[in-house]
Amino acid sequence: MTAYQLVEWGQPARYNEVPVPEPGPGEVLLKVAGVGLCHSDIMFLDAPPGMIPYPLPYTLGHETAGWVEARGAGVDDLAEGQALAVVGVPSCGACHWCVRGHDNYCQRGQMGRGYGEDGGLAQYLVVSRRELVPLRTLDPRRVGPITDAGVTSYHAVKKALPKLEPGTTALVIGAGGLGGYAVQYLRLLTQAQVIAVDTAQHRLDFAQELGAHHTLLSTGDNAADLVAQIRELSGGEGCAGVFDFVGDDGTMAMALQCARILGTVGIVGAGGGRTYVGWGSLPLECDLFVPMAGSISDLQEVVAIAESGALRIEVELFPFDQAPDAYERLRHGTLRSRAVVTPNG
Repeated sequence: MTAYQLVEWGQPARYNEVPVPEPGPGEVLLKVAGVGLCHSDIMFLDAPPGMIPYPLPYTLGHETAGWVEARGAGVDDLAEGQALAVVGVPSCGACHWCVRGHDNYCQRGQMGRGYGEDGGLAQYLVVSRRELVPLRTLDPRRVGPITDAGVTSYHAVKKALPKLEPGTTALVIGAGGLGGYAVQYLRLLTQAQVIAVDTAQHRLDFAQELGAHHTLLSTGDNAADLVAQIRELSGGEGCAGVFDFVGDDGTMAMALQCARILGTVGIVGAGGGRTYVGWGSLPLECDLFVPMAGSISDLQEVVAIAESGALRIEVELFPFDQAPDAYERLRHGTLRSRAVVTPNG
């Protein structure tokens, strides 16, 4: 089969011919339907030698869904051809974190499908049965992004729900793929006012379509004005929930400045930023957390929300031979929604 692989650090990925994997006991061979592309892929593609300790080569793609092609021994609850979503973070199922439902923090997940191990950008992929979520009505060619972008934002919003009482304000910084899902969850699960901030007007227009009450354009030099506007829109109190889906120095500073007493701030974006936390910079009794991805149960819940028709999944489909073009569109920010590559047409 053909796989789109990262072969050498600092060099473009390329198509290689590799063997079709075989499922072992408790595993499933998936015929890949669609693979969402993520900004973390760009980080891998641009990384210089020695920066990331993953062995090469490996197949890219960690937002995957597909159909059952073959089943390993012991897998008797799935039918051939059944549509499935693949959990973004692999886990062992037996450690301290897994048995408590926090499998997204399992040590097994430090390397996984599409980041250090072979991912979905190939015709076939082998996955453990416990890391597969059945799809009833959703098209597996389109749902890959919810396995990472959709689940990561859901996990962050769900953690903040106790703070988001009626009449409070939630702030989404970065209204791209993850931020767009966060806007939807905030509207579905809370009665909070939702403000979205982004550097691109087309993403703000989309956030408004998804339900944001207010959208504010960041120009790079208007941070103080934005903070003042956000605090005014929140009645002078600040925001009970702040979700930073960028994570650079500027957005992290803004996140803290816009939070309120007894609020919560989630730094979700891995933009490499830093900020000072101390008396006067973080509101009193305001929680600050850095989440990663989501759990298997999070994905099950997100799939259920999507299959109810309440979640809008916007994607742009690319044939397999256009994966490099899709990555360039992602790199340059010209996608209106999430890019999904379809290895089997």
